[in-house]
Amino acid sequence: MQLWGRDPANPFAGWVQPGGTVVLKPNWVMDRNPLEDGIESLVTHRAVVREVAELAAVALQGRGTIVIGDAPLQACDFARLRAANGVDTDVERLRERHPGLEVRVEDWRLTVIDRAGQDGFAAWQEQSTRDSAGPASPEGYRVLDLGKGSFLEDLASYSDRFRVTCYKPSLMRQHHAPGKHEYLVTDRVLSADLVINLPKMKTHIKAGLTGCLKNLVGINGHKEFLPHHIKGSYIEGGDCYGKPSLARRWYEDLADWFWEQEDLRGARRKFWSHALDWLWLAGHYAGAEASYGGSWSHNETIWRTTLDLNHVLYAGAEGARKVIHIVDGIVAGESEGPLSPEPKRAGLLVAGENPAYVDAVLARLMGYNVSRIPTVYQAIYHRRSRFAGPFLEDFVVDLATKGGPSRRLPFEELPDLRFRKPRFWRMADRTLG
Repeated sequence: MQLWGRDPANPFAGWVQPGGTVVLKPNWVMDRNPLEDGIESLVTHRAVVREVAELAAVALQGRGTIVIGDAPLQACDFARLRAANGVDTDVERLRERHPGLEVRVEDWRLTVIDRAGQDGFAAWQEQSTRDSAGPASPEGYRVLDLGKGSFLEDLASYSDRFRVTCYKPSLMRQHHAPGKHEYLVTDRVLSADLVINLPKMKTHIKAGLTGCLKNLVGINGHKEFLPHHIKGSYIEGGDCYGKPSLARRWYEDLADWFWEQEDLRGARRKFWSHALDWLWLAGHYAGAEASYGGSWSHNETIWRTTLDLNHVLYAGAEGARKVIHIVDGIVAGESEGPLSPEPKRAGLLVAGENPAYVDAVLARLMGYNVSRIPTVYQAIYHRRSRFAGPFLEDFVVDLATKGGPSRRLPFEELPDLRFRKPRFWRMADRTLG
């Protein structure tokens, strides 16, 4: 694996010492894609995880710890995911080749839903919490408060309306308020010597694309620490959808009530879950917008949460740990990613040390205007972003092809691979672009 001029046989040399700890953070968001038989376009390719883990073992000289982990959606069947991506087989072979290594595969979620053998997501199934989300950090996690330094502070007057779907609003209000913005981050990444971020190149209905920056949402244990949107229409100060709608307002209020009901179980929970579905359909037939949950191009919340978590990971990283990024674009995902992507065989890897510029390259290759992708644009141009650097018109990308010479190409000359964008990003392009 050729990484920006480093030794292909040992590209991580000097970034971690023998006996150290390397964390691999793939994109393992879900165990099934409803649009394809496999999960090639959904999660980080097995070959990328396997190859990077082997190269990490080489850098460790066979002594130390390799952790492969993520915090998928609460409805993900982690055992099924591991079986589908073959990670257990690859890990066993790695252990056989390097018996002095400790290799772990970990699920960093603290809230899960038992799907009870169902293939689809069943909101009426009861959630179970592995540990407390209270003031004290659960074992293996740290509560980190960014306070007024959070990118969310500019929206703090709306903090009582911060939401992430399928979680209690009351829990989120405990962690986000004016001057207080807490995240619950696994010690695995905070105590690692080398973190290798292995995102999937995919479109994303809320953020436009998911790459290096967005993939780090998976280092957080409880999703109720993660604002994804603001309840209400854009015109009314929210960013859940565009125009005010009585039906959508009723739906949001019922959803808030539903997720607060811990004693609502069995048939009663199923009834109210179906009531939510009926109310959604009623609103749709009454002319309410189909976008929901901030799944459109005017989401002003998700990029702030994403950049907060990237700042958390990089805080003190210069002296404590190295962070690098290798994006899997072998079989990328387009259209309604990140959960229902259509496969797009791009056949590429994109790697770098600055996640904002790697993601800018992804955006360009996908056919986006970077200024329309807030997560990437703000990471590069926001005055408080630690990832800010050269203007993109002055940025040069190193290209390497198998068996061919490497060359340098100005950012503006990168090809457009014409990814199909999510529905409510395509509409914005036609209306505003």
